[in-house]
Amino acid sequence: MPGVEPADLDIGAVYLQHGDAMWGMALSMLRGDEERAKDIVQAVMLTIVAKKPTGVRNWEAFLVHAVKMKIYDLWKSSAHQHERLRLEEATPLEGERLGGDDLALDPLVVFEEAEARIATVTEVREALAELRTTHPVEHDVLMKAKSEGQTSKEIAAEMGVSDSRVRQHLMAARSELSKILDARGGER
Repeated sequence: MPGVEPADLDIGAVYLQHGDAMWGMALSMLRGDEERAKDIVQAVMLTIVAKKPTGVRNWEAFLVHAVKMKIYDLWKSSAHQHERLRLEEATPLEGERLGGDDLALDPLVVFEEAEARIATVTEVREALAELRTTHPVEHDVLMKAKSEGQTSKEIAAEMGVSDSRVRQHLMAARSELSKILDARGGER
C-alpha cells in the first residue's frame, strides 16, 4: 500500500493485512489481557479512520508503533494508575520470564522510571525556585548557562563583569543548589 493517498486508503484492507501484528503487540505488552488488547487495537483503528495519516511507508511498523504508544498512554493514565495493577505479583506468560526479553516494555519498569523522573524534576524545580529567591544572581547565571546555552563570555558581556566572575557565580550556583537538594534529602 505504499504511495496510497489518505483519501484512497482502505482501512479495512489495512486492518486485515496488519491486524495480527497489532493484536500480537497489544497482547504481549498487556500480558495476555485480551479485553484491553481489543480496546487498544480498536482505539488505534478509530484514530486512523478519524484522521487518515499521510506519508506512511510501512503500514505494519506504523500500526504496531501506534499500538505501543496507545499502551504507553494507558499506563500513564490516571485511571490505570489508580487501578494500580499489582505488577510485582504479575505472573509471566507461559514460557516468558518476568518483563519479557525487553525490559523497556515491562509496565513496572516503565512506570517506575517515569515516576522517578517526575520526582527528580519536581525536586530540582523546587530547589531552583529556592535558589532564585536566596541567590538571584547565581540563579540567573545558571539559567543563562544551562537553559539558554550561553557561554561564560556571553554572560560576562551581558552582565558587565569578567569571564572568571561569571564562572565563580556558576560554581556558587551549583554549590548552593547542591546544598538545597541535600537539605531536602534529594539527589544531585
